[in-house]
Amino acid sequence: MSSGGLSRFTWQDDAECSKKQYRGIASKFFSSDPKERSEVKNICYSCPVRKDCLKYALEAKELWGVWGGKDESEIRRALSVSHTGREVRRTRFPNCPYCSARPSRLSVIVAPSPEGGRWTTMKLVTCAECEFTWRSRTSANAVDAYHAARERARKKKSKTTKAKKKPSK
Repeated sequence: MSSGGLSRFTWQDDAECSKKQYRGIASKFFSSDPKERSEVKNICYSCPVRKDCLKYALEAKELWGVWGGKDESEIRRALSVSHTGREVRRTRFPNCPYCSARPSRLSVIVAPSPEGGRWTTMKLVTCAECEFTWRSRTSANAVDAYHAARERARKKKSKTTKAKKKPSK
């Protein structure tokens, strides 16, 4: 979706939604009508820069509208944030926002931050299925929480299995 304030992103020039035939539908990307949202999501799925658009939305915390084929609820779920942008812990862990791979296929990478400043490192989340990677502390926290919960469950199951195998005297 091309707009004046976002024109510095060169990938937008190649976006399907920036083509002449779609110029009049920009408002549909922020519509509450499910039919209109479905229409623009379908445009996104044929877009050559869908990955760049979705990555931008996640990293810029675009909490409203359709970006890269995902609406705001899907983006918020991937970021583990509320509608106000505050981090929330959900009962379901996020899937990959690009290919919908399960949380077990997501991992967190801590990398040096190129911007420097207050934070010297940044957290990246990457998907083993599609290799989609995005920068998000809140997503990384949710993925870490998922893996920690799985490890606790594995240890508990291992303990229970060992207790059942011990012969009673």
